[in-house]
Amino acid sequence: MESGVLTVTVPKEEVKKAEVQTIKISG
Repeated sequence: MESGVLTVTVPKEEVKKAEVQTIKISG
């Protein structure tokens, strides 16, 4: 649920950046 709240609070562009960074770190 926290991720959903963050998605709503943060602009979509920022969320995309965060997702990309998470993927890079995971990879």
